[in-house]
Amino acid sequence: MKKILIFTTLLLAFSSVKVFAQTYKTRDGYIYFNPNKDQKNKEYEAASKQGTAVFNSDNGEVALLVPMKTFKFNNALLEEHFNENYLHSNKYPNASYKGKLNGYNKSMLSKNGTYNLSSSGQVTMHGVTRPFAGTVKLVVNGKTATFSCDFGMRAGEYNIEIPSLVKSKLSDVTPLSATIKFQM
Repeated sequence: MKKILIFTTLLLAFSSVKVFAQTYKTRDGYIYFNPNKDQKNKEYEAASKQGTAVFNSDNGEVALLVPMKTFKFNNALLEEHFNENYLHSNKYPNASYKGKLNGYNKSMLSKNGTYNLSSSGQVTMHGVTRPFAGTVKLVVNGKTATFSCDFGMRAGEYNIEIPSLVKSKLSDVTPLSATIKFQM
């Protein structure tokens, strides 16, 4: 709860940095991951539809917060292990990203199209903050701007310990994808 309050305060501060800056918010960002070595295997896949994001259309700054307990698995036991044994979601309830879209300019929002950008910033998860850089696809269609990003994360880089019993089934780099839609 404390981290949600801090993040909300940061979001309010972020959105008031420029009095005339246009900011957009959404609460239904979609984040998916499948850590299985064999990507056709969906045993350990999970998704959240509750990512909260803020986008400053003037300067391309973006912030994203995902509550760990919103990830849903096909198996309730896996979900419990994810939250209690791996991510320690009571202690570290959220993952977050704060960064900037590189190659972005506001005129992109005024015409339909697909734009390839990059993003750089910081990801905080499981109490660890690390730099992040990735490619982002922006699709503008009418009054909707959709940002999509595919990237990989290593559990060890965030001090997430995976038991040897399941480690052999999992990829060293977990592929993730995020889709965030903003109504303009």
